[in-house]
Amino acid sequence: MVSKLKNINPYFKPILESLSGLADRLSVRVYLVGGVVRDLMLGEKIFDLDIVIEADAIEFAHKFAEIHKKQFKKHHTFGTATVFFDNHHIDFVTARSETYSFSGALPKVKPASLKEDLLRRDFTINAMAISLNKSDYGKLIDFYSGENDLKKGLIRVLHGDSFMDDPTRILRAIRFEQRFSFKLERHTLKLAKEAISKNAFNLVNPHRLREELVLMLEEPLPRRYIKRLYELRILPLIDRNIRLNKKDFHILVKIEPAIEFYKARFKRHRQLEDWLIYLMGILYRLKSQDASKFLDTFGFRKGEKIRILSLYDNMDKIKQLNRKVLSHVIYKTLNPLSFENIIFFYAYCQKKAIKRHIEIFLDKLINVRLRLKGEDLRKLGFKPTTLYGKIFEKLLYTKIDKGFKTLEEEIREAHIIFENCQSKH
Repeated sequence: MVSKLKNINPYFKPILESLSGLADRLSVRVYLVGGVVRDLMLGEKIFDLDIVIEADAIEFAHKFAEIHKKQFKKHHTFGTATVFFDNHHIDFVTARSETYSFSGALPKVKPASLKEDLLRRDFTINAMAISLNKSDYGKLIDFYSGENDLKKGLIRVLHGDSFMDDPTRILRAIRFEQRFSFKLERHTLKLAKEAISKNAFNLVNPHRLREELVLMLEEPLPRRYIKRLYELRILPLIDRNIRLNKKDFHILVKIEPAIEFYKARFKRHRQLEDWLIYLMGILYRLKSQDASKFLDTFGFRKGEKIRILSLYDNMDKIKQLNRKVLSHVIYKTLNPLSFENIIFFYAYCQKKAIKRHIEIFLDKLINVRLRLKGEDLRKLGFKPTTLYGKIFEKLLYTKIDKGFKTLEEEIREAHIIFENCQSKH
């Protein structure tokens, strides 16, 4: 296992050496644990470190932060702390055991040995540790055959009550299964199905389910994860109104190239929140009020809710782009939408005319702005000022249609629009 540590990101090597030195000076046992160990053994990139201390993790982390003059944050409830290094962070945890008052509850914790700490984890592949003490630096500690399951490509729980203790582990099992192209071990799959049949998700705070669902949708190729949720009949348990069909999966397949098209062609625009587009692919057939209830129940943020609900307001409006229209109609239809909405519609709509108009908007129309300002209109003697809103709206649409390039062109057109507005009053 020493060779695995030698292959870790060079950035982390002096940090590990420093941890080892401090552990020996304080005479405490320190271990690299969990997903970091798993990813090291799989040759995956490591971004952050998880450390277990068989002592007071907060005290240890505080001293470590002082040595390196880094920001330190403690969490007394769980005996944990975080030290921040540039774009990385290190989480320190006191070795602990966990007990659950009831299914789906947050655990009660107390200090324990490393073996007990690893037993509380979700799967065997995440229940391995590497010693960082100098006496056995780099030694793999594997009480529960995680290395063997890693080699076999199996996701296995550590005990029979795992999914009922924390039903969100079912979603994590799917996430690891699909991410690594592993399989749920036979008995683990049976336990998962039993928990699903008991509707275990009802026992979990919906906000925790949201966090797991978002993590899943942030993975590469989210449609694979969604398909697995469908196969295990989980989505209707999360919300009884979600019933996917073949058309929905066809759209989910189309979302991926739509996102890639956007990223390749329009790098100057805002970066997409890809996961939100896939969530739209799951929810778009719900009634607006059902989608709103789902988003409220699971605690999605206001901006996320606005973007998803705008689908329902614009589903019919987008269809007007399936014909020859003036450029300002394209702008007027698409400009109120978020980039996530637009790319969802690009995947959803099969009509070539609609796709072409979306491309025109993103390529040529989205950044069209007027040079003329309200102060310019005042200097030119335009009164009353209550007409300014109408003037600017019509002027912008005319500029889009006619392709004005200069301020003088805008001023000439503003006079025409102003005269027309006055004559109607």
